[in-house]
Parts: sequence; C-alpha cells; structure tokens
Amino acid sequence: MSNVITSTIQYYLTNFWCCLTHSFRPKAPTKPDYSDIYTSPKYQVKKAGECNQGSYIETYVPETPFLGENGQPKAVIYLHGFDLGASEIYGSHLEHLVKQGYYVFYPNFQTGFCSFPNSAWKTVLELADEVVGDGLIDSQEKWLKNALKSVSSAYQAANLANVPVDTYLFGHSLGGLFALSWAYYIEQENLPENLLPQQVLVADPLPNTNVANIPGPLGDLIKKITDDVDVKVTGAALTMPVAILHGNDDWIVPKDEWKQPFTYIKTEQKKMFLSFTDNRGCPGMYANHEQATVNTSFFDTFLALTVLDGVGVENDLNWRYIWYGLDRVIRYGERADLLNFDMGNWSNGQPVHGIEVFLDSSNP
Repeated sequence: MSNVITSTIQYYLTNFWCCLTHSFRPKAPTKPDYSDIYTSPKYQVKKAGECNQGSYIETYVPETPFLGENGQPKAVIYLHGFDLGASEIYGSHLEHLVKQGYYVFYPNFQTGFCSFPNSAWKTVLELADEVVGDGLIDSQEKWLKNALKSVSSAYQAANLANVPVDTYLFGHSLGGLFALSWAYYIEQENLPENLLPQQVLVADPLPNTNVANIPGPLGDLIKKITDDVDVKVTGAALTMPVAILHGNDDWIVPKDEWKQPFTYIKTEQKKMFLSFTDNRGCPGMYANHEQATVNTSFFDTFLALTVLDGVGVENDLNWRYIWYGLDRVIRYGERADLLNFDMGNWSNGQPVHGIEVFLDSSNP
C-alpha cells in the first residue's frame, strides 16, 4: 500500500509543479514522423464474436499489406491486460501497427467491456462483467483459450490460416503472461503453426497472478482467479527470441518478481529491459505498469493511479520504447533480445533517462 500512496502523491505533486513552472521547464521529445513507414494509411476494422461470451475480436486489416523481404504478410496478435479489454486503451498503438501494413488481431478474451461505455455507471458494470460475466470467476486458462479460439477463427476469416505468414506476439500485463504462454498452448491444443510467433515482446507482464500487487477489492478478486497459467510451465515452449519491456517503477509487478521466472524461459535469446521515470521536464514520463496503455479515461486519474498504477497516455515511453521495440522486430527483422533504444532528448538537449538491461540469459 505504501507504494500506491507514494506514487500517487508523487504524480499529483509533480503535475502541480509542472502547471506552475511549465513555461520554464524542458519539453518532452515530440512524436517521431512515421510517414515513411505508414505504407497502408487506409485500413478496415472487422469485428466478430460476442462480447459477453469472451469470443469478441477486432481484426485490423491493412489495405496494402506489408510483405517485407520474404514476401510474407505480417500479423500481430495483441493481448490486453486484466480487465482492460476495450481496444481504445491501446488504440493509437493498434492504429500504428495496421498503418504499417500489418494484420492486427485484438481479442477480448474476458467478457464485457469491449468498448468505452458512455457513462461512469455503465463503465463500472462493464468492468465487473468482464471478470464475472457468466456469474463465475473464470480461470486464466479459460481466458487464454478464448483468445486462442477467436484468433484462430480470425486467421481463417483473413485468409491467413493456410498461407505463409510471419506472426508476432505482443501482450501487456496479464496479456503479457498469455503471450509468453501462447506457444505452449498452441502445442497443447494442436493449433495451426501459423499461430506460432516468430518473436515475443511483452510489456510489464505477470509471470503468474500470485505476484500481482493490487490493493483493495480488485486485488482480492484477482487472488480468487484460478492461477493455472504460469511461466514456470509455459516458458518451456519459448524457443524464439523474447523481450520483456518493463518499467522500473511498476509496483503491480515489481521487477524483482521476474528474477526466478525469467529462468523458466527456455530460449537463450531473451532479455528483460527497464525504463525509468523521468520528471526533469514537463510533462513527465512514468515508467509504471500502464506505460504501454495510451488511454485509461474510463477511470478518473485517482482511480487509475491507485488501482492500475498509472494513467494511460501516449508519450515517449510508447514511441521510443514499447512501439519502437515491436517495430524493429517486425519491420527490420531485429532480434528481440538485441534491441537498442534511444529515448531522445528534452528540449534543453538533456537526454531522456535511458533504457537499461535488467536480466539476460547470462545474468538471471
């Protein structure tokens, strides 16, 4: 609880100080110009499945698919965090990917909350429905299998099931755990090899829900969920390159909770990176559990800080860390564990706090 209080107070004090001194403080790096890689500015979003059954999925279909040097289409399976099923939460990142010509598959593997409701009361109901929509607290494994089933069907609908395709996995928080477990369940369920990822990148993932440090009723609810997906088991199927993009100030999944689970990831081509909060200018950047999200406006700021560990906003931690890592792997074929990051400079020329390596195959 002390981490919650400390980080919340720090956020409000920092923002208050920024409001008073904004005109005198360095400004954050601006958004990169992506026009050269947005080779498919037009795209469609196709929806399938039922929101209240855990089968809902959005497929982002580029008008001009990017084929790359090997002539094969690229697909990204994008797995959301716990109770964060509405695609608006990650909206600009999903758009960033499809505009590059990639097929993007975004399943809501829980029930309910498939889009932002138009009132606070409906939002509360939708958030509750996402976890206990069928009257029972689901298991992680059921949610993961929901995602596997809806993505497999969406591949068929997009005509990618029986042609060569390069698939990549990205997941945030609980979705990060599922992305790290995807290959294991593909084998267990005997699903098509097209669903196997070339590489896996995850942001602030859980190794299992036992480590989730969430206070209050939501934390109590998570503890009741059957903890049946665990990197200790599923990591054995991770033979492809893996990158964990974590935040140093994530108190929901503190970085040290990954020291032992990291050893369960089979591949030697693995690395865990850390971003760092930087408030030397305005607005500041927060390396917390929500650094991968771009919109958490379904909650007010106080609730986002105290329940989600952060306010979703699109900034340098997205563009030059989360988004950049996935871009380099897909478009340029770089290995996930060999990524290098340049976070840019504040307007006064001072570098933004850089990305550091926390764990790798030689130093777990």
